[in-house]
Order: sequence, then structure tokens, then C-alpha cells
Amino acid sequence: MRTTTKLVLMASLSLAFGCGGGSKPAHDAHDPHAVKHTKCGEKDKVHEYDLHDEDGQDHVAPCAATGNEDFAGNVHLDTVAEGVKVSIHVTDDDVNEGKLGADMKGRDAMMVYPKGRDKKGVEIPLVKTKHGYRGEKVIPYADLDKLTDEGTQLHISIYDHDDAHKDTPHEELKVSISISAGKSCEKAMDENPQEVVMGKKGAPDLTNEQLGRPMQNSAFMQSCGLADSANADICVAVKKGKPLGVSVKVSPQNNKVAACIDKATRKLAFPPSDKLDVVKQHF
Repeated sequence: MRTTTKLVLMASLSLAFGCGGGSKPAHDAHDPHAVKHTKCGEKDKVHEYDLHDEDGQDHVAPCAATGNEDFAGNVHLDTVAEGVKVSIHVTDDDVNEGKLGADMKGRDAMMVYPKGRDKKGVEIPLVKTKHGYRGEKVIPYADLDKLTDEGTQLHISIYDHDDAHKDTPHEELKVSISISAGKSCEKAMDENPQEVVMGKKGAPDLTNEQLGRPMQNSAFMQSCGLADSANADICVAVKKGKPLGVSVKVSPQNNKVAACIDKATRKLAFPPSDKLDVVKQHF
């Protein structure tokens, strides 16, 4: 099917850096994601980000070390047509820009690691503003190795260097976020094993025709742009009429289309049953 569309899932992720004692982060009226507070988050916590959350979601990062409270920032994540857009707005009284590149020893920078901190990272180019700096970068869908269950962990590092603290090593503020579209069909099946009670009569099982009716044709996902030359295999674990888990495999692999079909499938309504039913469909 040759339909073209954009997958637009709006969600926000706000991360604040810095502790009390320093100047309050300034709000930039020209940047909707400018920092408004310096609340401290838990250290070493893995945050969760719902790929399909359209209402937005805030996560707070650990505070900066004592003596460097001038540094505060806000990271905003949007799921856009081509992947996950990471935007940053940082307020900092002492900005060391330098040249963009791999060396983080003497300048302020932000790195995103979509495949682990031991793999190559992606730097967000920074532009100096009145109160600090800002920047944005799209992490493509192809860099999201897994879309369901634990998802893909996005690791973010923000490096801060202060000329006023030359004897203090630079700070690396770390945040890890698990990006996931939700529970997979297979995990939902594992968590809901079928129970057989001898002698007990229950409601009749739903037929394959009844269960498959919501996905009998591709109308529910026609806006996702599945190419005529591509195939999609969908597995849905259903209970009480609602999908508990969804798995989508697109061949050739296309995470953008798979994420869109995943979202469309999770919105479907199925015939109600107290049993866990599994519906599979091939397009």
C-alpha cells in the first residue's frame, strides 16, 4: 500500500541539573523548554519514556556537584516522523563552547548514546544563547534497537566546565532513559498463562473470525505508510477486549513504520473475554 504519512507522537522529557545555593536558572521566553526549576533527581535511576505518550513526561536528573550550581538544563524529547528528537536548553553562567568534536576535556557539550556508553555517541551541536546554550538532534528510528518491553536505553551525558573552578575536574551529568512502545505480545503471554479448572464451565471461546475482525484488513494502519513491497506481521495478546501486549515485525526492517503500526494496534477494541487470546495477522 503506497500511503505516505508522518508519525507524530508528542511527548516531553524535562531534566533539571543543579542544586540549591546558586542563582536560579533563567527562563528564555523564546525557548518553550527553558529551565524553570532546579529540583534534584535520583542518581543512577533508569527513567522510562513511553514512545506513544502524547501528554508529555518529565524526568529530573541528579544535581550538579556543590560549587557548580550555576549549571542547570532542560532536555526535551519528541517522537517525530524520523525518530526521537532530543532538544536541550542549558543555563550556565560560565559557558565554554570550543569546537565541536570528540574531545570533552575543555568545553561544554552534550552527547547522546543510543547504543550504550561504550559505543559511538552522537553530539548535539550547541548554539550560545543569552543565558547559556541550546541545541537539538534527531536520533533516527534505525538507532532504536528494540521498541517494546525494556525498549532501548538512551544515555545522555552533559559535560560542564567552569573557568572559575579550574582545579575541579569537569562534570559529566548522566541520565539514562528506557524508550519503549509498551509490553510485547510474547511478554503478555508469559505473564498470563492459561488456567484449566476441571469441571468448571466457562463462557464459550471466541472464534478466530471474531478475534480477527478488528484487523481483518489494513484500514486501521493505513496511515503508517507500509510499502507495497513490504510485509508486516502483528501479534496481539488480548484480554477483556483490550490489547495487553503488541509485537510488530516489518520486513524489510523499518522501525518507523513498525512503531506507527504498534500504536494503531494498541488502540483497537476486540471482543471481550476473560481469557487471554492471541491474535496474529500478516499483511
